[in-house]
Amino acid sequence: RTCFGSRGSQVQILLPRPVLKMDKKEIIVIGGGLQGLATANALLDKGEKVLVLEREAGTGMETSFANAGMLTPSQAQPWNSVSEILKIISGIGKTSSPMLLKMNAIPSLFFWGLRFIRNSSKSRFNSNTDNICKLAKYSLQLTKEFRNENDLDYDHSEKGTMKIFRSESSLNKAIEEAERLKKFGIKYKVLSSKGVAEAEPGLADISDQILGGIFFPEDETGDAYKFCNELENLIREKGGRIHVNTEIKKILINKKSVNSIVTDRVELQANRVVVAAGSWSYLLLKKAGLNIPVRPVKGYSLTLNTAGLKNAPGLAIIDEDVHTALTPLGNRIRIAGTAEFAGFNDDIHEKRIDYLNDMLESVYPSLFSELNHEEGTLWYGFRPMSPDGMPYLGSTRIKGLYLNTGHGHLGWTLAMGSAAILSDLITKRDTKIDSSPYLASRVV
Repeated sequence: RTCFGSRGSQVQILLPRPVLKMDKKEIIVIGGGLQGLATANALLDKGEKVLVLEREAGTGMETSFANAGMLTPSQAQPWNSVSEILKIISGIGKTSSPMLLKMNAIPSLFFWGLRFIRNSSKSRFNSNTDNICKLAKYSLQLTKEFRNENDLDYDHSEKGTMKIFRSESSLNKAIEEAERLKKFGIKYKVLSSKGVAEAEPGLADISDQILGGIFFPEDETGDAYKFCNELENLIREKGGRIHVNTEIKKILINKKSVNSIVTDRVELQANRVVVAAGSWSYLLLKKAGLNIPVRPVKGYSLTLNTAGLKNAPGLAIIDEDVHTALTPLGNRIRIAGTAEFAGFNDDIHEKRIDYLNDMLESVYPSLFSELNHEEGTLWYGFRPMSPDGMPYLGSTRIKGLYLNTGHGHLGWTLAMGSAAILSDLITKRDTKIDSSPYLASRVV
């Protein structure tokens, strides 16, 4: 409230926010993206009462909005292999690089980066990959069951995904990685250049540039935003509450226990809170005295309309050499890729748009010439990246405070499995897979 002093000067009086007493049994979930909504749904299915708080005008409008659209246990490798780290270093300051590290972001990434590098050792990298793969397999199975039980439609496809390779060394390395994951039930088929074109005829134009490919028949694709909409509807039907346009200011702690949530409107008393706010989780938790190593890695996507085109692709393609994914989603195609280690920088570089268009043309030159590029939709989001590539799930040292964040580039793939594990932990049930590799207690 603004009042006027005796001499006409303005005096601002800060009125206390109203305090709303919540049902002590109700769990507050901060974040209305894939992780938050999946968590809320899983908790409701276990008999809990849930309130979801989302700062945007609707659910699924940030990192979940226009991601690559792939559910890929086959892509379980973290982004901190030695070769990837070298790409990041070589991309310092280069806006045209698929892996960009901004100089002004280095201070905020320093200690996180040390952990990132430490997890690049062969033993840790392989162990982390194995654990991510187990969670991804479990999560994809839950996603399928959930879709079938509720008859959901989110432009999903069960046709699989295919990696293409333009160099023999990258193909051979990928075959070795696929063979390692075979023990976890990851099925794959190595294809010749001719086999790649037979699997996706649209690639025939560049068959002379492709040395081979790997087809993963059990991967899926789908529109994560539409899936969020389906989740939201089901949560409301089950009695869950969702409040949008609600910004979380801080989590108040009393005697090492959650006391309340301060929003831009009210203070909500709460005993149990789940932070599922993606990359922003670490900023919110920092105010509560917790230092969680999750940092934003910015990615872009470009979505174009393919309605009416006869040669529209039917199979999701990953061009491994340039970190680019091309995903058919109904009558659209989405080109997603690039990684910027630049904090929460919201600049849109023209070179990024050019890069995505160049990648589309390099994979589908004929299709590229037929598309209406003026009607394309550009998007960017911040992947919540942990140093070891695995999410942080479960309780913290603050009683009643739980985490579900840090999924990196596999947020869509890991969503349902992470939610199931977290809901089991909160309700003190046995988890269906070993939860120890993913526990938040390993860092907070």
